[in-house]
Amino acid sequence: MTRQNSSYKLEICVDSPSAAATAASIADRIELCAGLSVGGLTPDFGIMQFAASLGVETHVLIRPRCGDFSMSPDDISVAVASIKAVQQLGLRGVVIGAERNGALDRRALEAMILAADDLDLTLHRVIDVVDDPKAAVNLAVELGFIRVLTSGGSQSAADGTAGLKRLHATAGSRIEIMAGGGVNSANLQNIMDSTQITSFHASC
Repeated sequence: MTRQNSSYKLEICVDSPSAAATAASIADRIELCAGLSVGGLTPDFGIMQFAASLGVETHVLIRPRCGDFSMSPDDISVAVASIKAVQQLGLRGVVIGAERNGALDRRALEAMILAADDLDLTLHRVIDVVDDPKAAVNLAVELGFIRVLTSGGSQSAADGTAGLKRLHATAGSRIEIMAGGGVNSANLQNIMDSTQITSFHASC
């Protein structure tokens, strides 16, 4: 997959079989999770298996618990086991992230990346809570991430266009910046025009 902010892409986040089936017919890919009401958690094996049967490119959120984005050794162990399940089912990628002391937690990320092997890597919205988002983008490039999901440091992408534009400039052609957080048909065009971003994440 190209690491460029180029062709228009739509990813839809789903947390149920019916939503996954609906999104499969209209999205370039889906992000599969559970518990959207608490910000998204790792889905169970059964719905991963269902998504694998749909024939749509699927990336699985790996987040063992709700709350903040810090990860204990036990959290990392659970995340690694979930990543192995994604591999077993032949899905395309994982969506991961971890924070420690206001920055990306390199130790936790490297453990998950090692487990992911050749799966595509997306950095989730942990980037919106770190102290230096530009440094986080640079580290994501170094670690081999394909894309970064972000609202530009704001509650929603529509409110974070200035931050999205800065991260898009930082990324250049090295990594894809995907705008997410409240993206819908009413604000999509304005986000595109304001940021020049062409990759978007919405919920279903």
